[in-house]
Amino acid sequence: MSEEHKQMWAELGLDLEAHDALLDQVSQAYQDTFVAQQNRPEAMAYFDGLMCEIHGQRIRELMEEKQQGRKIVGAYCVFVPEEIVLAAGATLVGLCTGAEFATEEVEKYLPRATCPMIKSMLGFKLGRVCPYLEASDLVVGENTCDGKKKAYETMARFVPELYIMDLPQAKSEKGKELFRTEVEHFRHRMEELTGNRVEATALKQAIRTVNARREAIHRLQRLRAADPAPISGLDALLANQVALYDDPVRLTSTLHQVCDELEGRVERGEGPFPHGAPRVVVAGCPMALPNWKVPRLVEASGGVIVGEESCIGERGTRNLTDEGP
Repeated sequence: MSEEHKQMWAELGLDLEAHDALLDQVSQAYQDTFVAQQNRPEAMAYFDGLMCEIHGQRIRELMEEKQQGRKIVGAYCVFVPEEIVLAAGATLVGLCTGAEFATEEVEKYLPRATCPMIKSMLGFKLGRVCPYLEASDLVVGENTCDGKKKAYETMARFVPELYIMDLPQAKSEKGKELFRTEVEHFRHRMEELTGNRVEATALKQAIRTVNARREAIHRLQRLRAADPAPISGLDALLANQVALYDDPVRLTSTLHQVCDELEGRVERGEGPFPHGAPRVVVAGCPMALPNWKVPRLVEASGGVIVGEESCIGERGTRNLTDEGP
């Protein structure tokens, strides 16, 4: 990484030695997991370049936005409505939770038996190795489980500002009303943060922006139904992971370039795995970047992952937001 990047990370308050060690691990894992794949789509070169600059160019873009007065909002969950963030004139980025870090420090505050994803969330903060977290003007958490509720009580001691959304614990009319109320409260908080009212025109444009990205991901998911699948589950997962922090308009354009290439592959019957390879759907806990263990194991064994029923996968992009009249 350049000296300019290191200066930027130092200004954000990162532990540079620990951060360098993390980047080295992620870079090697990426080379071994993604670059080593055979017969990848050429358009995936965009993601390779982005991963080389995972804490570089994108962070530089966010810092330039901050210099121009735009607020950066960091979130841990896809239930946080990006449309409202964009409509308020701010930028939403996903935060780091995909690897173990500073575990001994975390266990001073949380029980050792706490789930690894929650410990990772706090570990990246205590270890000061996530520039997306350090660049955020507001961190948004969500009470999806008791473990997170407890963790956010601790997290509030270490971030400048933490906002919590309560989420319904059951599908019911009361649950719908709770979520509707929480979204409205979140809108008020975003208006306070940015000083901008969330007007109908801006909200509609934000919805179109986010829906366009969802539609691009839907297109990618449909193409994975072919046999042979035109893209590995690893590369499809990477596209979903990157969607949480890359510029939404730029990523939408890139995803369509990937899909254009995949359509040609489907027509020719080409893919990284042979026709008839075992087809797998992964469900359960979200695989936040850089958590690639399960798909790597499946596909190294000769299977191909053709869907993810998790927050990083179909569940997070399944439905479009109604653009209204």
